[in-house]
Amino acid sequence: MAASIPIASFGNNSQVAQDIRTKLQPEYDVVHICLTLEAALAELPLIFSGTIDTNPSSKLGSNAETAVADRKVPLALIFGGGLPEDHIKAVKEAVLAKAPNAKPIVITRQDIFDAGGKGPDPELICRLLREKLAASEL
Repeated sequence: MAASIPIASFGNNSQVAQDIRTKLQPEYDVVHICLTLEAALAELPLIFSGTIDTNPSSKLGSNAETAVADRKVPLALIFGGGLPEDHIKAVKEAVLAKAPNAKPIVITRQDIFDAGGKGPDPELICRLLREKLAASEL
């Protein structure tokens, strides 16, 4: 079996983030999860640029549970549907400034509603994420 593709996540709901992390396995490994704008701006550009000793302030993601030597640099960044557009823009710009090949993947609340969801549905969100991640050619 191929190795999991490492990705990072920025959203504001820790339970949804953990559910999505579990449901994306084994194809994708959510290595770093940020839950606030401040954490995302401080941590994500570092980890995407290869500073793997950056610990997630959320204490969530596989890198939080892994020795520094075994941590992974994410290739894509997924954004939660409840984030304001200006937060997404700021974090996307900060990450791409340090790692121009990173793939930002945004699932909006409208995407969820358009797919028949009524709220934060991890199963539906994971289906949409898998589609967008596959299209990003990681």
